[in-house]
Amino acid sequence: MPGSDTTQWDPLFKDDYGPAIVNQLTDENLMLQWMESEVKDDSWVGRQKVVPIMIGRNRSVGSIANRARLPQAGRSVFADFSIPMRNTYGRVGFERNVIAQSRNSKGSWKQVIPAEMDALIEAMAFHRNRVVWGYGSGILALVNGAQVADATVEVDAPGNVAGSLGGGRFLDGDTTSGMYVAFLDAGNNVIDTATITGVAAALTSVTVDHAVDVADNAKIVIAQSATQHSYNQEPEGILAGIDDGTFVGTYHGLSRTTYPILNSYVTTGVGALSLDAIQQMCDAISIKTGKMFDLFACEHAVRRAYLVLLETDRRYSGADLMRPDGGTAAAKKPSGRVITYGDIPIFTDRDAPYRMLFGINKSSWIRYVENEGQWADEEGSVLKWVSDYDEYTAFYFIQDNFHCQRPNVNARAEGIDVNQLVVKAA
Repeated sequence: MPGSDTTQWDPLFKDDYGPAIVNQLTDENLMLQWMESEVKDDSWVGRQKVVPIMIGRNRSVGSIANRARLPQAGRSVFADFSIPMRNTYGRVGFERNVIAQSRNSKGSWKQVIPAEMDALIEAMAFHRNRVVWGYGSGILALVNGAQVADATVEVDAPGNVAGSLGGGRFLDGDTTSGMYVAFLDAGNNVIDTATITGVAAALTSVTVDHAVDVADNAKIVIAQSATQHSYNQEPEGILAGIDDGTFVGTYHGLSRTTYPILNSYVTTGVGALSLDAIQQMCDAISIKTGKMFDLFACEHAVRRAYLVLLETDRRYSGADLMRPDGGTAAAKKPSGRVITYGDIPIFTDRDAPYRMLFGINKSSWIRYVENEGQWADEEGSVLKWVSDYDEYTAFYFIQDNFHCQRPNVNARAEGIDVNQLVVKAA
């Protein structure tokens, strides 16, 4: 049965351990810090939020001669965004003996229930940091080459972003616990499900708990059962909003082909990063909309490529000559000064897509919230009895979605040449 038994929780029961349990996990959620949230209201229609927008100008404007015919009557064009609610769930489980044996400090270093519940919320924050960078598909990676009766699966394209490096950056698992994933074919049918038991240090492959037969480019997504999975169920993040149809052709109910105004400025095949390439992003948005970015965002390798461009401009003078420092303010992230381009801050995030630089206009983004996050307690108790077993379970859920109201005031540059570090977040 899922959950925790006394064997799994044995490390928490006292022997002669240190004075505290140290959390070794990273639980930052950086990109949500700048996104405005609209809290729950009565305007959700079923499971979606309907937001009317003006999507086209009245074009009936022109100069005419004296006593000439007036311009033909026109009108502005309006349409509705339909933003679906997306659910994120986390679940814990305990057997009665674990609860009883850890009620006080004489039995364990920390009570099992609050320790595990706190850890689950941290795990959800870690999970959602990846989600906010995605486009709602839930694709963690693609299978790299057909695998026949093999428990080692080669992977690439992390987050379904093309690339051979770091395919396993969003996949997790070891011999003690691992992601339960589904492999989907081209028609999004389940080929097989498996538990990940290891991720190669180079992030090029994963091992699973049994041999699988999967085709090249099969999608890898989180699974909940042999038939249920998270494909196309995640909140739609930055890659969905800052896009030109590459990842999301119909954005929250509106076609980017029908309404090109919903396309962001996207430049591909950048190659070596240059100051001019970044300025082109700024100029393109200024020409299109008269707006400017509030921040740039990227993965660490792209920021390093930017720092290389600044090396020739660095100077030592006065007291600095006695204490030269080869680093930059970026070395002390997040406590150090933020690196800027034209006074626009450049933020880095571990889960940003490889080889991309995003120009973000904060006022165009909003997080629609139906439920900020809570432990389900409609039955009067957070802990719920598992039928036919002396075990208890609890689950935490968040109901929300991300939305870009004006994709055309945002931009994306991709295909940037970088010295990519392939390092997995812990």
